[in-house]
Amino acid sequence: MLSNSKNISHLTGLILLMLSCSGCQTLKAPESPQRMWTPPEWEKSSRSMDTVWGSIRAKSREIKGSLTLYQLIGVALRNNPDTRRAWEQARAAEADIKQAQGESYPQISGEAEFAKEKNVTHRQSDKKNLRRFGGKLNATYLILDFGGRSADIEEATQLTLEANFLFNRSVQDLFLDTATAYYTYYSSKSAVEAAEADVENAKTSFEAAKIKLTSGLGVKLDVLQAKSDYENALFALEEARAQRQQAKADLAEVLGISSDSDLEIKEPSSELPDNVKQEDVSELIEAALQQRPDIAAARARLRATEARVKSANSDLWPKLNLGGEMGKTWYQYFGVNEAETVHNEYSGNVNVEWDIFDGFSNLARRRKASAEARSERENLISQELAASADVWTKYFNYKTSVRKRKFSRASYESSAESYDLALEGYRAGIKNILDLLEAQRSLSDARSRLIRSERDMFVALAELVHATGAIGIEGHEVATGVKSRNKPQKK
Repeated sequence: MLSNSKNISHLTGLILLMLSCSGCQTLKAPESPQRMWTPPEWEKSSRSMDTVWGSIRAKSREIKGSLTLYQLIGVALRNNPDTRRAWEQARAAEADIKQAQGESYPQISGEAEFAKEKNVTHRQSDKKNLRRFGGKLNATYLILDFGGRSADIEEATQLTLEANFLFNRSVQDLFLDTATAYYTYYSSKSAVEAAEADVENAKTSFEAAKIKLTSGLGVKLDVLQAKSDYENALFALEEARAQRQQAKADLAEVLGISSDSDLEIKEPSSELPDNVKQEDVSELIEAALQQRPDIAAARARLRATEARVKSANSDLWPKLNLGGEMGKTWYQYFGVNEAETVHNEYSGNVNVEWDIFDGFSNLARRRKASAEARSERENLISQELAASADVWTKYFNYKTSVRKRKFSRASYESSAESYDLALEGYRAGIKNILDLLEAQRSLSDARSRLIRSERDMFVALAELVHATGAIGIEGHEVATGVKSRNKPQKK
C-alpha cells in the first residue's frame, strides 16, 4: 500500500512538471491599454538569431569602391526583395500549371492493411487467432468533362503569364527606382557643393562690408545684413547636408543594403541627353500598349477569368469517369484447425457524375465567373487608358524639363556675372549692400534651379522610358550622365 502511494506521488509530480514546462513560453496580451507591453525574455533572446538582418549586413559588406549607375542596378537586382518576391510568386504560379495538368492523367492510389484478431471462448479448443494482410490499387480517369479540365489548365497558364509579366514590371520599376535614387543622391551632393559656394559668396560679401565699415566708407547696418545672409547660407548648407544623407539612405534601401554602408557613387561622365528620338507621341503610346508588362499582365488576367467561365460552365454538365481496382489479401488462421487462404479482387467500372440539383450553386459560380470576366475587361480598359495618359504626361514632362534646364543654365550664367559686377561695384562704392545681397541671392537661387533642372531632366527621361515599357539592362538609356563642366562652379 505504501509503495502504491509513492508511485502515485511520483506520477503526480511528473504530471505537474510536464504541465509547468509546457507553459514556460506562455504569451499574454498587454495588461492595460494605457501601458506599453513588455516582451518576454525568451522573445528578446530570439532577436539575436535574426538571420535575415545578418544576410543584409553580409550584402552590405560586399559593396566596394565607387559605383556607376549600371553597377548600382546590378546590386539592386541581386539584393532588392521586391523583385525576388515577384520572382517567387511567378514560380508559385508555374507550379499551379503542373497541378492543373495533373488532372489530365489517371489518378492512382494504393492501400495496405495488416490486422490481427484474437477470439477467446470458454473452451480452449475454440481459441482462434487470425492475421490478415494485403494491398489494393485504385485507378480513376476522367474521360469527359465538357472542357472543364482544359479550362482549368488555361486559367493556370494565363495566371502564370500574368505573374511573369508582373515580375518583368517589378524589374522595370527597380530600374526606375535605382535611377531616380542615384540621380537624387548625385544631385544632393551637388546641392551641398552649391550650398558651400553660397557660403563662400555670403562670406565674401560679409568680409567686403566689414572692410568698408573699417575704412569708414560703410555703415554697421550693411555689416549686419551681410552677416544675416552669411548665417542663412550656413543654415542652408546644413539642410543640404541632411538632405544628402537622406538621399543616401533612400538609395541604400533601393539597393537592398543597410543605410550605414560605405556607399560611394561615380559622377555621371557622359553628356546630358537633351532630346529623345523625334517620334509622334501617338506612336509612343502604341508602343507602350504593346510592350508594357503590366498591360500584358492585365490581358493575361482577363483571359484567365474567361477560362474560369468555361470551367464553371462544365460544372453544369455530367462527368464521365473510368475506374478500376485490384487487390490481394492473405488470411492466416492459427488455432485448432490452422489454415491459410488468399483472396484476389479485380473490378472495373464506368460511372457518370452529375449534380442534377445543388441548390443553384454551380449556376451561381458561373454567374460569378462571368461577372469577374466583365470586371477584368473594364480593368484592362482602365489600365490601357492610364498607360496612354502616363506616356502623354511623361513625354511632355520630359520636353518641358529639357527647356527648363536650358533656361536654368542661362539664368545661372547671367546671375554669376551679375554677382561679380555687383561685388565689384560694391567694393568701388557704386553699388549698395542691398544690390550685392540681391545679386548673391539670385546666384544662389540660380545654382539650385540648375541642379534641380538637371536632376529633373534625368528623372523625366527615366520615367518616359519606364512609361513606354522599354526599360531594360540592354536598353537602359537613362544610365547616361552629366559632365562635370555642367555643374555650377564655385565663385
